[in-house]
Amino acid sequence: MAIFFSNLPEALVGAVAMRAEGRPARAVMAIWLGCAVLLVAAVVAGRALAGGLSDQVLAVALAFADGAVLASLADTLMPEAYEHGRPVNAFATAAGFLLSFSLAS
Repeated sequence: MAIFFSNLPEALVGAVAMRAEGRPARAVMAIWLGCAVLLVAAVVAGRALAGGLSDQVLAVALAFADGAVLASLADTLMPEAYEHGRPVNAFATAAGFLLSFSLAS
């Protein structure tokens, strides 16, 4: 659930950008459907491969993944959001964090 909600805004922005470049709607949908299929495959493969790892190894892997997500947010999404979305962007950021935190609890 959290993965879906965290990727949905980025997918929408990407789809709008592709349509603005003149790509057909069918091609845009095919690209995002392909991305969704790859994500599901990655989740299944990750679960199969990491299922037997120790808690310490999983903690390091999760910390690395969290850092990559934060770097991506800070580098690409947040600057654009703050440029175009004032003043509601701070509330949207807090609401997204609260939803993700609540789902993880």
